[in-house]
Amino acid sequence: KENALGSIEAFPEQLQQAWEETRKFEVPADFQKASNVVVTGMGGSALGGRIVKSLFESKLKIPLFINTEYQLPGFVNQNSLVIVPSYSGNTEETLASLTDALQRKAKIFAITTNGKLGEKIKAKEIPGLIFSPKHNPLGYPKTAIGYSVGLILGVLSRLEYLSLADEEFFGAMEDFKKIDIKNPAKRMAKNLLGKIGIFVASEHLKGAVHGFRNQVHEIAHSFSVYFDLPEMDHHLIEGFASPEEAKDYFVYYFFNSNFYHPQVAKRYPATRDVWSKQKVVNFEYQLKSKSRLAQVFELVNLGGFVAFYLSILKGEDPGPEPLLISLKEKLAK
Repeated sequence: KENALGSIEAFPEQLQQAWEETRKFEVPADFQKASNVVVTGMGGSALGGRIVKSLFESKLKIPLFINTEYQLPGFVNQNSLVIVPSYSGNTEETLASLTDALQRKAKIFAITTNGKLGEKIKAKEIPGLIFSPKHNPLGYPKTAIGYSVGLILGVLSRLEYLSLADEEFFGAMEDFKKIDIKNPAKRMAKNLLGKIGIFVASEHLKGAVHGFRNQVHEIAHSFSVYFDLPEMDHHLIEGFASPEEAKDYFVYYFFNSNFYHPQVAKRYPATRDVWSKQKVVNFEYQLKSKSRLAQVFELVNLGGFVAFYLSILKGEDPGPEPLLISLKEKLAK
């Protein structure tokens, strides 16, 4: 009723608007000289940081840390750049970590639509970017991941912490838009109905699969988890099929990519073979886009459609978040 589908379908438009918004702000003179970057946010607002971290980890010249606490890690000081994203501008953990950043005299850049964070930007207490999410009719952060990803990519490229030209960004966006993801999403949703989805990805897709899982939680109101290869082969392989009764509920999805390290690529069929011999249901989804960045976009948007269709199959409304709202009200008291 609140047009969740419209928001999910507008993922490319969110990306484009976010990127274009970041071309406009004035770069503070000393912001390109930080010794580390911290993205401090929660939920969907933090996903952009997670996705960028896994996508550019091998190319980043300084550490990029994702913080999801009320306080910042101990290493943050005046030489740190703290990026503060909050869709609403009122996320209490994010505002608390902003106070911590101010006390430590860190370099700060905030990103929001409004709220208390927006007030601080308008009052010039902190540098930042206020954007209008015109391509998110649902209005919730869970369907605004295009903004989260595009804004963090745009800000970090603008500050020259990563190299990403307009041509590469828009080329990746046009590439993934050619991929049919709606029909695979419908099949995946059918396979996940009444099950626990367990999602597996590697390298540049680790942040994206985190976003995939979060969308299944928030939009489909369904439990899921994720693991990354090769790490899971060093522990989960001894426990994935137990207890025996759990096999009836587990459905594994392995997200494969032609960009994985050759040794990692070998692990996908080998690991799936172990799973199959133990009669654990598993499927593979081969990312089809032609660049790492486009594959990230593909997987994140696929997660949105899977979550939406799964919600519909369950006969539920993908829009409301009654439990989250109830919890926030209790905490506010």
